[in-house]
Amino acid sequence: MMLKLGDRCAIGAVSTASGWRESHCRDRINMMNITNSPLQHVALWLRAVFVFLAMSTMLQAADVPSFKLDVMPVFMRYGCNSGDCHGAARGKDGFMLSLFGYDPEGDHYRMLEEHPGRRINLAVPKASLLLHKATGKVPHTGGELFKPSDEAYRIIHDWIAAGAPRDPDSTPKAANIRMEPRFIEFEASGNQRQSKIIAEYSDGTERDVTRWCRFLSSNDGVVSISESGMVTANRSGGGHVFARFSRFTQGSEVIVLPTGEFDWSNPNPANYIDELVYAKLEKLRIEPSPLTSDEQFLRRVTIDLIGLLPTPQEYHSFLASTEPDKRARKIDELIARDDFAELWTAKWGEWLRIKGDTNPAAGRSMKAAWAFFYWLRDQFIEDRPLDELFATLITGTGSNLRNPPSNFYTMVPQGGKIEPGILGKDVAQVTLGIRTGCAECHNHPFDRWTMDDYYSWTSFFTGIQRKRGREAREMLISVNVDAPPASHLIDGRAMPHRFLGGSAPDVTNRDPRKVLANWMTAKENKLFRRNMANRIWEHFFGRGIVEPIDDIRISNPPSNEPLLEELGRRLAEDHNYGLRKLARDICNSRTYQTAVTTNDSNQADNAFFSHAILRRPRADVLFDCILQALEYQPAIRRSSKSKAIDLFDGGARDDYNAYFFKTFGQAPRESVCACETSSEAKLSQALHLINGDTIQKALVRNPVLIPRLLKQHKDDPGKVIEVLFVRALSRSPSTIEMNAILAEKPAGDSDKELKLFYDGVFWAVLNSSEFLFNH
Repeated sequence: MMLKLGDRCAIGAVSTASGWRESHCRDRINMMNITNSPLQHVALWLRAVFVFLAMSTMLQAADVPSFKLDVMPVFMRYGCNSGDCHGAARGKDGFMLSLFGYDPEGDHYRMLEEHPGRRINLAVPKASLLLHKATGKVPHTGGELFKPSDEAYRIIHDWIAAGAPRDPDSTPKAANIRMEPRFIEFEASGNQRQSKIIAEYSDGTERDVTRWCRFLSSNDGVVSISESGMVTANRSGGGHVFARFSRFTQGSEVIVLPTGEFDWSNPNPANYIDELVYAKLEKLRIEPSPLTSDEQFLRRVTIDLIGLLPTPQEYHSFLASTEPDKRARKIDELIARDDFAELWTAKWGEWLRIKGDTNPAAGRSMKAAWAFFYWLRDQFIEDRPLDELFATLITGTGSNLRNPPSNFYTMVPQGGKIEPGILGKDVAQVTLGIRTGCAECHNHPFDRWTMDDYYSWTSFFTGIQRKRGREAREMLISVNVDAPPASHLIDGRAMPHRFLGGSAPDVTNRDPRKVLANWMTAKENKLFRRNMANRIWEHFFGRGIVEPIDDIRISNPPSNEPLLEELGRRLAEDHNYGLRKLARDICNSRTYQTAVTTNDSNQADNAFFSHAILRRPRADVLFDCILQALEYQPAIRRSSKSKAIDLFDGGARDDYNAYFFKTFGQAPRESVCACETSSEAKLSQALHLINGDTIQKALVRNPVLIPRLLKQHKDDPGKVIEVLFVRALSRSPSTIEMNAILAEKPAGDSDKELKLFYDGVFWAVLNSSEFLFNH
């Protein structure tokens, strides 16, 4: 009998696809003439069986799911490794997975080796507890996730059936994802479109992973996205939808157009800001509001630029002017004042946590805080470029009393010793607007930052040292250039210095902070320049282009990306990081000067800057404005300053007025988060203004304003009322308001009666929403 199977195993392609080497099969099987000997027959069939078993094994291996590429995406898709399930810090119901799969090797160990045979049944795969839980055959807190007929079940079952193998080292890794389409425009509410997510791998291959992604929307009211990636328009407006796969998040911008006719009025832009804002508004079919009145513009720009109200003299002079560029002139005049610098010093004093303490053990003595604050004030008065300012702060060294910038390392990292990880998080949040805290224990669930990024960034700060100086209040800052880098939390490996989203520099025998400062403040560094531009923009509009301003991430995109990009570019390249120059651009734009009144198309807009919004001034500014209007100088404890914004560590230590500052949301400076400063309206604020002593004390204790007005205009009550309105609201009372007020005037003309009457009028004006908000 002759039997010939060929000279070679024809399974090379299968073995390559499955990761086997071709050498695992026999090089040759030659079937020669075989006699009728029983032993020879047995040998023949045994060799034939071996060949067919080998071929069968090869074909099966090609279909064995990969743990990292197939099984882990199932866990993400169904939320198994999310923060409210097994991805929690302590796991759930006795089983823990790494959050969003940042540690696949650990997850494999916990499923197979932590409790052998409990979760995975290699002998009978379908009897595995992992599958029973997911299909609801046994009690499961997460309920039924999928059915035995679903693809997710097949993937896990087949992986277990193959022996639940670990992936070989050559297994490609997800390198990025892209969401298609990147831009979606819906003509009407109710329309839908399917998104598609493509994963790109380290070996150059791509894969459609839409069914394994998790999806979210930035604005469900405008646009929503289903678990399968179907995008649905809900109402007119703009938003973003996002997909997360592996450690990556990507998004698509969505615009839902309003129904009906729309005629763009084509407003004339004043500068590049208007061009970019109007381009977005036209696309959204939103008509911007008209320019605000001169009275409202004057009050708005004065509060925004110098933290004070316009004086009556400034008010009358501005309204009387017929110069076509009087608004631009007023902007230049205000920006040039030291008050502008003092306002920005107060803002950055909060973000940099300038806070004194009578216990100087940690370097936060009152003297050190005072020196740091007024050094910062000098920098803003001199209009020092922001890149130079922050490079000086990042590299601050030496005595915190003689070299105030070194207080960056006594104020930002408050406490007994510097924790490099905490300091790294704070520096990233202040200078780049990035919150890296999530990546300390797991890959960031909604941004690109991984644990590797976190610890490589932390390495820049491991060598910073503090020690006591010659006197009790002095702290000396130095850096050990030989300090080891940070160790990774998972495996303890040393993490080389690496910029966030950038390269790994050589820091051998160099101060890593100087290397970091050079990278951070480079004009081409978009992270730094966009953060600075966004913070400046937020000051003038009450919200950032990215909001919150210190939470810049992929899943929190700018409401107008071209605008933020151009503002950052202008700030760095055209204005050489000059704060005043960018502030001038913003204030001269029609976008800044629009009215708070809305039209049918923009009344629902709160993100695209089609109209001004009512903004309550920050606590110290409101305090200064109230007392300026009252022409009253309050007692400020522990300070000779006359304005709240000049208090070097805020108003917390001013026992006389601390309640006002706390009630109106002044930052306690317990963190670098911009959220510490609150402009939220509360009942306690209204009660304090109505019943508290901030206004009442100025009206009844050694009053100056109203007694003077009584002497000047006793026989002209209308004039007194007009002065009060101008001082507080930067406008004259309307005829209706004037008649209503005069109707309440007492019949007598005694100074006591009249003063009490005018006190009541001014009290009412100062408690009005028109006074308490910038508009």
